[in-house]
Amino acid sequence: IATRILQLKFANEQPESPSCEQLLSPKAWKLLWLKRMKTPLPATAPNMSWAYQELAKLGGWKDTKRTGRASVKVLWQGWLKLQAILEGYDLAKSLESDL
Repeated sequence: IATRILQLKFANEQPESPSCEQLLSPKAWKLLWLKRMKTPLPATAPNMSWAYQELAKLGGWKDTKRTGRASVKVLWQGWLKLQAILEGYDLAKSLESDL
């Protein structure tokens, strides 16, 4: 997990940000999109900068200093919340098939 968070942090600092599917599974970024954006899913995956910002916000980052940089701790907290969302989604899907 720490490696993925550092990859995300370094990818955010690059001028051209690649697709977030290099780091997040399609299911993960789609659930993150639905949780944070509350709009229909885009046709293509957003970039890593979007994933960085939204995971940080999920972890409680507010960018009050306007630096645009979140701490590793906040990214970690956002990552753990996203994993809880993924687990809840999988549990709900398995419950649906058992009925």
